[in-house]
Amino acid sequence: MAKSSPAEPDMAKSFEVDLQNAEAAEKGEARDAASGSPSFGRLFVSRLAGAGVAAPPRPTLKHTSWSFVGSFLALAALGLGHHFVSSISEGTFKMIIPPFGAMAVLVFSAHKSPFAQPRNVILGNTIGAIVGYIVWSSAAMIDAYFWCDDCGMLCSPTSHLWLTAALAVSLTIYCQQRFNAVHPPGGATAMLYVIMPPLRDMAHLFILCPSFVGACLLVVCGMLINNLSQNRAYPQTYWTARSPLTEITNQQTSVQASRLGAYLQKFGGAEAPPATPRPSVWSFVGSFVGIAVLALFPRAIGPICPMFPEALVLGLEKLLIGSFGAMAVLVFGAPKAPLAQPKNVVAGNAMGALAGVLVVQASALLAKAHFPESPNLIWLKAAFAVSLTIAGQEVCSVVHPPGAATAMIFVLMRPLQELGFLYVLIPGVFGAVLLVCVGLVTNNLSKAGGYPQRWT
Repeated sequence: MAKSSPAEPDMAKSFEVDLQNAEAAEKGEARDAASGSPSFGRLFVSRLAGAGVAAPPRPTLKHTSWSFVGSFLALAALGLGHHFVSSISEGTFKMIIPPFGAMAVLVFSAHKSPFAQPRNVILGNTIGAIVGYIVWSSAAMIDAYFWCDDCGMLCSPTSHLWLTAALAVSLTIYCQQRFNAVHPPGGATAMLYVIMPPLRDMAHLFILCPSFVGACLLVVCGMLINNLSQNRAYPQTYWTARSPLTEITNQQTSVQASRLGAYLQKFGGAEAPPATPRPSVWSFVGSFVGIAVLALFPRAIGPICPMFPEALVLGLEKLLIGSFGAMAVLVFGAPKAPLAQPKNVVAGNAMGALAGVLVVQASALLAKAHFPESPNLIWLKAAFAVSLTIAGQEVCSVVHPPGAATAMIFVLMRPLQELGFLYVLIPGVFGAVLLVCVGLVTNNLSKAGGYPQRWT
């Protein structure tokens, strides 16, 4: 059976322990206060202090190096795939979308996490695409029955974008939990389809490519690259707790196995997968409220916007970005996961925003130095931004997959590049803080609540 090095950070084990604690709380086995069961108010406030869970150990330099190289090569493969499918489809299909940045963090930096296993990656991301398509199409059909008397035109779903975006993310979380395939980038996939017209132009084809095909390609890259390291084994499982591949591999295990044999052996899966979050109405409610707050916040402070600097107002207008869909899956769908804790959410997303800005700024400087920028090399900037994000997050012990999507969004979307380094603050830090604040309220309303698990 393929094993990981004992020194390697085991986020999956920490995640499984957190879920066991949650189940104990649901059964009423959680610790009572010394004077008896505390009131709801006292219990709610005490949860805000954190559960005191220890942070995962800092990844080693070797682990970070493999994460950097693996994510870069995987996104480079996506870049080649993008040029291929774009050429044969005359630009209809795309292969480089921001959720793949978050997916790369899971597959290469947190490859033992349940969120990173093939079932979660492929099925979870495809669910996000299907939900995004259905929500937007349903909103468009409903709007077709309502005529706007003031402008003499049919209303558009964009007139209530906050509602469609919030529904897309919350329904994605619910469906992922029902199908036991929670995968944070799937939330970003759903949200991006709703808020980005170029992706909506692909209609139902978006579900096939890039959502399904891109996820499959990243899984294959993860298997080929991760298993080159003696300290890595990917996947942990394919589809079920014990797949036939795992049993066959275990029977063929030999202490004297050759390097090629040991490499191929890892493809069978390493062990049974950790537990994954169970469906919860609070996940749906929390994610809906969180995305709605992000979308409606600029409108709510509209009357006082003239008091702010113009650059700050511009940042607030672009507060709703796709990576917050992935962030919502973690904060509300798996609040006890190490990747969902406030430090990881805020600092990890800021790290991604900073990496994206630095890559774009460096590219602009090179262009001024007589190195013209080629549109065909956009994949190179995206790949480097994601790899840089992963390295920074691991060094600072703030691994957070949506941060890499935040980096890719800045690289791929020129309108956001007008913000410059302000992008790190808004939406990078500010949006993450808003989602954490909503999570602190909604997650702790349930019996199994306990968010955050730690602050540091």
